[in-house]
Order: sequence, then structure tokens, then C-alpha cells
Amino acid sequence: MAPSGMGPTARYEEYKQKEISFIEGELKDWFLTRRFAMERNMAIKKALDEGNFTGLSIANASVPDSKKALWSDLVQGKPELEDSLSSNAKQMKADMYMQTFKDSTDYDHPCRVPGSEYLQCVQTNSKDTSKSRQLTCASLFSQFDACRKSMLSAQTKALETSLVKQDIADRRAKALFERRTILLESK
Repeated sequence: MAPSGMGPTARYEEYKQKEISFIEGELKDWFLTRRFAMERNMAIKKALDEGNFTGLSIANASVPDSKKALWSDLVQGKPELEDSLSSNAKQMKADMYMQTFKDSTDYDHPCRVPGSEYLQCVQTNSKDTSKSRQLTCASLFSQFDACRKSMLSAQTKALETSLVKQDIADRRAKALFERRTILLESK
């Protein structure tokens, strides 16, 4: 509280210094929060890249093309066995789909059961023609596909929410910085 003997100019200067200190504290907090989040995210990405994790976007350049193709089929396309492959090659590809899927989902993953059921159907019917296998496994694939789409939708929604929160924090920091500049320039 300012002493009553202070004039209006002195009281304003004291208020201005307190506001500048508050603004600088808020800006430091914003900067440290952003910096910590960036370093955390970069460390997570580095660890995932080193383990050849690719994520839903298939953005890891160090993952071999054959695994990218399998992963793309599991995440976006339709894991299928071409009729042009030999029966041993079909079985091997079905096994690779199943192994890749099981290695990339834990037991709590919401798509673990429908994906495993569909891939088990593909594996069991690997010797059939593509058309016959599609008819046999169609209902299982539709459940798996619905689950994948809900996961992709949830990821998109989480990303949008995160970007909105970040944008709000950045705009607030910009307004605080502008307010600080005005206070520093005022005499």
C-alpha cells in the first residue's frame, strides 16, 4: 500500500513497476512451460524413433519400407493377401501382419480384440482366394475399421485441442508482452 503522502505520479510509478514485475513473471512462466514441453516432446520423439516406432502418421524415415507398408495397411488400408502370392508367402504375410499388430498394441488397446480377430480370420483363411476371404472376414474387418477410425478421430481431436490451448497461451503472452512494452515506454 502506498503511503498517503505520495503524489499521483509516484503512486502510478509504483503501480506500474508492480504490474511490470507481474507481467514479467507471467512471461517467464509461459516461456518455461513452452520450452519444457518442446524438450519433452523432442525427447519422446527421439526415443520412439530410436525404437523404430512410427505412430499413426507413419513418419519415421528409419523404418524399413516393408514394415511401413504393413503398418500402413494396419492403420489406414486393409490388411489383405494378394492372390498372386504362393500359399507359403500368403501365410508368411498373414503372420507378419499378426506379429506387427500384436507388437504394436498392448492388451488394453481398444482395437486389440477386433484387430486380432480380423487378422486371425485372414491367417486362418490364407489359402482361400482373396474374394472368398473377404466374404468370410468382412464383418470382422468392419469392426476393426470402425475402431481404427475412432482412434484416428480421437487423435485428431486431441491434436486440435492441444493446438487451441497452445494458441490461447501464445496470444495471452503476446498481449502481456505488448502491455509490458507500453508500460515501459510510458513516462
